[in-house]
Amino acid sequence: MSWLRLIEETMQEKEGPKQSEQAAAAVVETKTSVPGKSNRVMKMIREMWPAYLIEILVIILGISITLGLEAWRDGIKEKRQEKIYLRNLQADLQEDMNSLRRADSGTQDLLQHGNKILSMIHGEAPVQINSSKLNEDIRSLLSRPKFLTHDATFSELKSSGNLHLIEDPELKNLLFAYYSETQIIKEAQDAEQQATITLSGPYFLKTFALDEKAAGNEALSANIESIAKDLEFQNNVLLRLSNRKELQDLYHSAEATAKKLLAALAE
Repeated sequence: MSWLRLIEETMQEKEGPKQSEQAAAAVVETKTSVPGKSNRVMKMIREMWPAYLIEILVIILGISITLGLEAWRDGIKEKRQEKIYLRNLQADLQEDMNSLRRADSGTQDLLQHGNKILSMIHGEAPVQINSSKLNEDIRSLLSRPKFLTHDATFSELKSSGNLHLIEDPELKNLLFAYYSETQIIKEAQDAEQQATITLSGPYFLKTFALDEKAAGNEALSANIESIAKDLEFQNNVLLRLSNRKELQDLYHSAEATAKKLLAALAE
C-alpha cells in the first residue's frame, strides 16, 4: 500500500460519515460543474502535499540507491579488469626485456666483428686476417638480430576502449612512450632489412662465402689487401655498422623505458 493511499484512508476514517456526505456532494458537483472539480483538486493538493512530497522523496531515494549500487558493482568489476591488464602488461614487458637483451647481445657481437674489419681496413689489425676469419666476420656483419615486441595487452586496451581503466596518468604516459619506441624500432629494423637486401647483401654475396664449409677461399686470401682498399667494400661495412649502432641505441633507450614502466606497474 502506497503512502498516498494510506493517508487517504486515515483521513476518511477521521472525518466520518459527514465528511463522506460532503465528498459525495462534491462528486455530484464535479459532474455538473467544472469549477467545482478544480476546487476539489486544489483542496486535495493542499491537504495531501506532505504525502506527495514523501512519495517523491521515496522514489528519488530508491533511484539513488539503485544507481549507487550499480556504480559500486561497476567499480569493483573495473578494478578487477585493471589488475588483470596490469598483470598482463608486466608479463609482456618481461618478454620484451628478454627480446631486447637478445637483440642487443647479437648486435654487440656484430659490431665487434665489424670493428675487426674496420681495423683491417685502417691497417690497425694486430694479426693479419685470413680468408676464413674475414668470411666469419662478414657472416656476422650480415646477421640481423631482431627485437620482437609483445604488445597484445596494450593493443587490446586501445581497441576495446578500456584505456580509462589505467587511472594513473604517469603510468599511462609511460605506456604510450614505451610502445612508441617499440614502433620506432620496428620501422628502423624494417629499413635496415631493406638496405641489407638491396645494398649490402648483393655486394657481399659476390665476394664472400656465407657457408662455413666454403670459408677457405684461396682467391679471397690473395685479394684481402685489395678488398680492404676497395671503396665499395668500405662503404658497405660502414653502412652495416652505422645501421646496427643506431638500432643498438634504440634498444638501450627502449630497455630503460621498459624498466621505468615495470617499476611503475609494480607499485
